[in-house]
This record gives sequence, structure tokens and C-alpha cells, in this order.
Amino acid sequence: MLTSIKELLSFSGRASRSEYWKYAVPILVIIAGALYVDLAVLDPTAYQRVTTTTDLLTGEETQEVSIVIKYGPGVLSLVVSLILVVPFASVLTRRVHDIGFPGWYAWLALFLAFFFGPALSFFAGLLGLISIPLALVVSILLGIPQLVISILALIVIVLWGTTPSEAGPNEYGPSPLGAIA
Repeated sequence: MLTSIKELLSFSGRASRSEYWKYAVPILVIIAGALYVDLAVLDPTAYQRVTTTTDLLTGEETQEVSIVIKYGPGVLSLVVSLILVVPFASVLTRRVHDIGFPGWYAWLALFLAFFFGPALSFFAGLLGLISIPLALVVSILLGIPQLVISILALIVIVLWGTTPSEAGPNEYGPSPLGAIA
């Protein structure tokens, strides 16, 4: 057990495909489970929004009342994800080392896959404090490219998990497969 914890917190060395998937799958399942609990069990947030509009020609005011339901990750999935990002980054870094790439590639892929979208959303939200139309335009213009970049980063992470180990020792250490590779 102690060896497994040390492996999950080590960023040096190499991780074979089987070691990577041994840790990556449970981590991703736990995060998905926390997200499910947030979305399905803890219920979405619902609130009432009242919008008042004024006709510029007549000066007549109208009010529209609508129910807004917010679906999205909550506190549980955020806390679980923040706790598990370090072990996942560790095993991904060692996996990337195993196929001969520097560890910062893993961090870049993690950022693009999981943090790039929320960072852009946060930026658009800040713009909303200045100008809601500007925030909407920025969200629309950046939304699709952000989604594509995140999906591509996820594909790269999966491909790294399936790429065979570099044969023999490399600059990051001996082969995790021993003399077989």
C-alpha cells in the first residue's frame, strides 16, 4: 500500500502502460462518480430570474419571469478533482517519460484538457462584469475552439496511455518492463 502511494506521488522515472491504466482508470472513475453525485444526487440549482425591458419608443416596461436551472459541477466534484489531479499528473508524467517525452508535455495536456475551458469561462465571466454583450461574444468565439482543444488534448492523453514503452533505458530511467523491452 505504501509503495502504491509513493508511486502516485512520484514524478520521476517511468510508468508502463499497465501501471498507467492501473491508476488512471480508478482516478477517472472516481472523478466521474463525484460529478454524477453533483449533477444527479445533489440536484441542480434552480432560481427565479426577473427580466425588465423598456420599449424605447413607448417607454412601456414589461417584466418576464423565468425559472433558471443551473446544471454543472459542484463542490464535491471540484474537491475530488483537486485532490486527484496530483496522482493523475504523476502517473501521466511518468507515462510520458516512458515513451521518451519530457514531463511538461503531460502538464500541458492536463491543462488543455481540464483547466483551459474553465479558465476561459472565468475570463468571460469577468468580462461580463464590464459588458454582458462582450462576454457573450467572447464566449461564443472561444467556446468551440476551446472544446476542440480540450478534446484533442484528451485524445493525446489516451494515445500516450496506449503507446508502447521506449525500448531499454532512456534519460528518465530504466524500462519499467525490465529486460523484456
